[in-house]
Amino acid sequence: MFSARLQPRKPKSINAKKAELVKQRKRLKAARVRRFYGAQSRQPRPRQNRIGSAAARRDARALSRMRYSNAWLW
Repeated sequence: MFSARLQPRKPKSINAKKAELVKQRKRLKAARVRRFYGAQSRQPRPRQNRIGSAAARRDARALSRMRYSNAWLW
């Protein structure tokens, strides 16, 4: 399956290692930020706020229905 004369892996240079670590840190930091903001959006909202947004959604739905209907032709 494998050839008998496998070359050993070339060790990475110090700069290559550092660059890889920089990329890894950046990736992990981005994941932390995503996780943080994901949790933020799941926090319970005040009741008044929810009622307001429900009304806004209802209005938006009604407006959308009007827009896509031909009620204005009557």
